[in-house]
Amino acid sequence: MAQTSAAVDIVAPNNATLMDAFQFGTAGDTSWSFTGQSFIMEVKASSDDPTGIATFSTSGGTVITDDVVQRILHLNVPKATILASLPVGAYVYDLVMFDASVPPVRVLLMQGNFIVTQGVTES
Repeated sequence: MAQTSAAVDIVAPNNATLMDAFQFGTAGDTSWSFTGQSFIMEVKASSDDPTGIATFSTSGGTVITDDVVQRILHLNVPKATILASLPVGAYVYDLVMFDASVPPVRVLLMQGNFIVTQGVTES
């Protein structure tokens, strides 16, 4: 498995559920998988901030593994979560995969800008 993370910007309107999906690695390559892995994504105002503004994870139900073999997952972040923790603006994030070993093996999969935009349709 390559140790290079993908640079991906995520744009989330504040009036809809964030449901972006991502596939990691090369399609058809089965030399590695998401078997036994969990995921956590932290959003911060800047990478230097000691604490995150929002955290999405497999344990919290906001990062969903769709296919362990093809390494596909999606975000499932409700509108209410975005409104409560992320005002319209630009942030940074990273997505880390980790296993159940002690200490866990942590792999940075993805990082970039997390942009919250003002939605138009409110109801």
